[in-house]
Amino acid sequence: MEAATEAILQFLVNKRYIGRRHFPEKKLISSRTKWLSKEERRAFEKEYKTLLSENYLTRTKKRTGKGTEWHIALNPRKIREIYEVL
Repeated sequence: MEAATEAILQFLVNKRYIGRRHFPEKKLISSRTKWLSKEERRAFEKEYKTLLSENYLTRTKKRTGKGTEWHIALNPRKIREIYEVL
């Protein structure tokens, strides 16, 4: 697992963003990947999409003051597997 992906999962686990408690996707990804090169960012995006497709993360659209944004949280049904990965 790549360092940026692991950092995102670790952040969500430490802050307990599980299930209904969510965090803005754009803000989280930009804060954890701003130091990556283009190649590393592409690898991260592929890995991030696999996390979404394997249902480790839940992604929902939420209304904010500026419109609607994607928010992410850990899937409560996959918590044990996430702890094993970390």
